[in-house]
Amino acid sequence: MSEENPNPGGPAGQPQSPEDALNAIKTSIANAFNLGLQSQPKNQGDTLSNIVQEIEQTIYAQLKQVYGDVPDDFIKANAEFFVQVATMGHIVPRVCAFDKDFQAKLFQLIEARVLETQKAAQEKAKEEQGQIIHEEKKIIVP
Repeated sequence: MSEENPNPGGPAGQPQSPEDALNAIKTSIANAFNLGLQSQPKNQGDTLSNIVQEIEQTIYAQLKQVYGDVPDDFIKANAEFFVQVATMGHIVPRVCAFDKDFQAKLFQLIEARVLETQKAAQEKAKEEQGQIIHEEKKIIVP
């Protein structure tokens, strides 16, 4: 991920148009995937676990920088999702040949999952009056 906003919803308190939010989602997914793609073992003995830990630290730090003083559960829920996307970015090109159509479809499916989860989170938030929503390892955005 880059120094750009890693969260599709934008920092708390900054509303976005639906088109801006969708573009931010796409950018965030691509940034996370590219972070994983660019991640390389630092030492000869580094394992996938080491690489994922490094990715997790990077993503968490970036989200914390963007959001500042928000509940840690919010940061962790979003970081978990982006770590999963980045891990796919690291693994997929190492286990299969590049296919542009596969990559496009993969990104579409990830984006669809984010939109589904956002919709469910918004509905649940209305019911729970703004509480942080935790679903099974899904991105939660305000």
